[in-house]
Amino acid sequence: MRVNFSKSLNLFTPAGLLALGLIWAGSAPAQSQNSSPSTPTTTSTENDINRRELTNFDRWMDDHPQVYQQLRNNPSLINDPNWLGQHPGVQKFLQNHPGVREEIKENPRRFINREERFERNGGDISRAELSRFDRGYLDEHPEVARGLAKNPGLVDDPKFMAQHPGLQNFLQNHPEIKEDLKQHPDAFMDREQRFERKGGDISRAEAARGDRFLDSHSEIAEALRRDPKLIDNKQFVQNHPELREYLKKHPEVREDWKQNPNAFMKRQRQFEKHEGGARHGKGRI
Repeated sequence: MRVNFSKSLNLFTPAGLLALGLIWAGSAPAQSQNSSPSTPTTTSTENDINRRELTNFDRWMDDHPQVYQQLRNNPSLINDPNWLGQHPGVQKFLQNHPGVREEIKENPRRFINREERFERNGGDISRAELSRFDRGYLDEHPEVARGLAKNPGLVDDPKFMAQHPGLQNFLQNHPEIKEDLKQHPDAFMDREQRFERKGGDISRAEAARGDRFLDSHSEIAEALRRDPKLIDNKQFVQNHPELREYLKKHPEVREDWKQNPNAFMKRQRQFEKHEGGARHGKGRI
């Protein structure tokens, strides 16, 4: 077909350009829909493996070391019907813990790796266990505390245990502490020392009693905030008979305060901030 060039020039007139613009605009959405690439979204399941699931799995595996060893060597066994058929206990555990089942089946290697890190770091050692061991035994036996702090492996030394029958009795009466301490002595003692340094064994009641005393003795409070170790300075305590009398009447406060003055004052400030302020706001002194 022959094209009339003179007529085609009319396309470049204002009217022609407007018409071309309308035609292009009408076809653009269809082209963009067909040509726009789909952007895949990726999500990580790492955070889905929570502490409770790891704790449940870790404690079960502690009671089934052979199963645990097999899964460490080959995590994909968790998705092997034949292997699961040979281990009905695993099947029952997974049925009772759907959160664990979902995460471990989705990515076995990641789950086992997380569990191993959790185990090494003593993640299954509870605050209650740390508190009982710290307050129930170590605080009353500082020589044992120092020995275990330097060498946690002593807990598996028959000679050391024989020299400290009180420790043997304590562990027999607290099997959950005994299990975690013997299984991972380094992690347990590391957690216990951090617990001690942060004043984890200082109870809410002790912090409250200390706060009430300091509220009514601002000069003593200011001096101890500047230098918490003054609580263990005999001259300072002697120069403040109210403080001396208070510590005498509250031996549990005295013990924790003198043992870890920085942690005690930190706990007292936290109590003051979160609860003492509310108390004063209500007009109670």
